[in-house]
Amino acid sequence: MKLIVGPSSPLLGKRISDASGIPIAETTYRKFPDGEIYVRVEDAKDDEFVVVNSLNSNDDLVFTLLVLDALSGKEVTLVIPYMGYARQDRAFLDGEAVSIRAIARLLESYASKVVTVNIHSEEAKGHFRKMVEVDAMGLIGEHYRGEDVVMLSPDRGSLERVRRAAESAGCDFDYLEKTRIDAETVEIRPKNLDVSGRKVIIVDDIISTGGTVVTAAKQLKGDAESVEAACVHAVLAGNALNRLYSSGISRVIATDTVERQVSVLSVARLIAGVL
Repeated sequence: MKLIVGPSSPLLGKRISDASGIPIAETTYRKFPDGEIYVRVEDAKDDEFVVVNSLNSNDDLVFTLLVLDALSGKEVTLVIPYMGYARQDRAFLDGEAVSIRAIARLLESYASKVVTVNIHSEEAKGHFRKMVEVDAMGLIGEHYRGEDVVMLSPDRGSLERVRRAAESAGCDFDYLEKTRIDAETVEIRPKNLDVSGRKVIIVDDIISTGGTVVTAAKQLKGDAESVEAACVHAVLAGNALNRLYSSGISRVIATDTVERQVSVLSVARLIAGVL
């Protein structure tokens, strides 16, 4: 068995190799002047392969599909640490593509098994037939174990994720509730807990633009001792990280499903355990 590391997950791929003992196969990939991607697996003699690559962009998807095509006829376990397109998990308007359904059909037409970390919703997961989902919320909780913190979910819908992190940390948890004060003012406060003078951690599965976290942080920082943000997938589109820090967030931490400067936690051992 060999492991192929994609361009979006070089560090995590190496960590998975170290944790699992699966050697990394030499792979060549490059982009032509017109944008087309070329892929070659230099050592394709093995019968079993693990492919690791997050879907952070359309290029990542094309690279993954070309690697899978190069391994046609092989037994392939596909590890997509961050499953891009998962937020479009249903048709909200007539005529919309269900993006994750299309991605699931493509990937599973090649791979024997798909492994991912905290896919965005049960609806997204339901479009896969051969998926194993790894839960990294416990890693966030372990990071804060022993600290006097309170964890907050951005909304009620994400409360279950935060509960798992809080149980691992051994801390209080709640969710943020929006209350409209007038036509121009919306107040965001914890539903049940008083966070005055406490260290608050806003926990979510994905931070993309950071808009929700920024709004919450601006309102919480007057009461809380400090406010931090933690997530599994640090997409951090555009200048999201700067916006988070400017809003009063004192620290941002994430896992390495998307490799960013804030990726201080690794899901490598969790994925290696599945492999």
